[in-house]
Amino acid sequence: MESYMERKVAQTEFDPKEYDTLAKAARKSGLSIKEALRQAALQWATETSGIDPADPIFHLKPVSYGDKKASERVDEIVYGRRKRSS
Repeated sequence: MESYMERKVAQTEFDPKEYDTLAKAARKSGLSIKEALRQAALQWATETSGIDPADPIFHLKPVSYGDKKASERVDEIVYGRRKRSS
C-alpha cells in the first residue's frame, strides 16, 4: 500500500523581469520553474534556520555497549522510578 503524504502549495508573484530571470536560470539548470523554486525555498529555509544538515551530529551511528537494558537505566536516572511492566 502506498503511503499518502499531504502536500502544501505555496504561491507567489513575480514581475515580468524577475520571472524571466527565474525561467532562464531554471532552464540553464535543467529544472522546471516549480522545481527551481522548491529547491530555492528549501535552501533558504535551511540556511535561515541555522541548522546545518552537514553537521556531524546528524550522521552519528548508533553504538552498543552490550547493555540491553541501558535505556531502562537512563529512564530510572532521569525519571527517578522504574518503568512499569505491561
